[in-house]
Amino acid sequence: MKKIYIFTGGTINKVAPHLAITAPAYGTVGVDIYRHLIDQSDYEVILMPTAMAFSAFMYFGDSSLQMKYKEVCDASGVKWVETNDDLKKVVDYLVEQDDTRCIIMAAAVADFKASAVEAFNSWERRSLGSLPVIDNQVDLRLSSSNDYKVTLIPADKIIDSIRKERKDIFLVSFKATYGESFDETYKRGLNQLKRTSSNLVFANDIKKRASMIITPEEYPYIDNSREESVAKLSSMIFDRLNLSFHRTTVREGEKAKLNKLWENGCIPENFVRVLVACLHLKAYKEFRGKTAGHFGCKVTGKKYARISSVRKVDHNNVFTDGVAKIFPQEDGSIVAEGAKPSVGEHTQSMIYKRLGDKVDSIIHFHCPLKEGSPMHSYTRSQEAFECGSDECGLNTTEGMFEVAEGIWVVHLEGHGPNIAFSKDVDPKYVIKIIKDNWDLDKKIAEEALANR
Repeated sequence: MKKIYIFTGGTINKVAPHLAITAPAYGTVGVDIYRHLIDQSDYEVILMPTAMAFSAFMYFGDSSLQMKYKEVCDASGVKWVETNDDLKKVVDYLVEQDDTRCIIMAAAVADFKASAVEAFNSWERRSLGSLPVIDNQVDLRLSSSNDYKVTLIPADKIIDSIRKERKDIFLVSFKATYGESFDETYKRGLNQLKRTSSNLVFANDIKKRASMIITPEEYPYIDNSREESVAKLSSMIFDRLNLSFHRTTVREGEKAKLNKLWENGCIPENFVRVLVACLHLKAYKEFRGKTAGHFGCKVTGKKYARISSVRKVDHNNVFTDGVAKIFPQEDGSIVAEGAKPSVGEHTQSMIYKRLGDKVDSIIHFHCPLKEGSPMHSYTRSQEAFECGSDECGLNTTEGMFEVAEGIWVVHLEGHGPNIAFSKDVDPKYVIKIIKDNWDLDKKIAEEALANR
């Protein structure tokens, strides 16, 4: 049986005997998530509190919880999870295990460690010299008769390593701010999601007690209380944990250039016109040098059947950077050449399969619907689906309606529209529909943050 591991509580980094840098946390959120996830039979859920949060076990009268914890610690070569080093050893061990399906990193990990310690005579205020620091620790107990200057350096980010080699591990990470605006908490949480490749991030401001769940679609799901947010997080974990993905095979080669394809009549002219309009109207908004969304179209006169936008780039540079060449395979898989296509390319493939010759191009961006837009009638919930999954593609294709001859639309709540259109449609009409119905000045996340 595949396993879900929930880390909770705070860690320490030792400076000297009886002295440590701590991230105070006592495991409440991990216990709450465990309660929500335990009533299912698809996965074994293992609670992994730090030594600081051992009281988490007291909430349950099941001694097997401690036994499972001990088994993991023993296999990882640690007595318990107390320090950052202990946590890293356990995480490294779990990443090597084939049955690790999900890691929920609700632990508060100490951000700093000591790199130097200098002692001072507290009466004469003179330096007594630097103390030997080995592995960020002083190997002697510091005397309270003296003053000390401790130099702190950032500790390694343990969570960054989890999905570097194991993309199949579903990672939930947490980001805490203190006294920040809701917008800033969102930005910091989104930054962590992108840096760590997390599947979900629970971002909360511990001073204001405001929280949100941030998704790879860059949307923040916001509830009225921490309890509601934790319940929704647990629900989204389970929904998204059961999604299925098909990996695209990428082979070496040059990317396709839009201008050359357009000049040679290999791609629909209206696709280029609509895409240029979307770029001009700032539909693709940059974060960390990259933009969300995707687009693509069918190709004629080439060995490849389609082109698609490229993953983890700034789409505003597409005319200079190029696009991926798409080679659909007979077994339904996808081979791309030149670059890894956007995760939404899988959805594009499903749209083309469903609509056939009715459409030739697809545009997708992350902007909200305007108030009163008739496109509100063509919306689907995105909460349970991660972009790029089979289920997201099915949800999208089943929700598409022909809103005008040759133009098919669905709007995914908390995500954005997929607009597919035939090569015979006047591009001015497609652009008008986009401008009339979507607020291209805003990213869809801004709508949720503004309504907070």
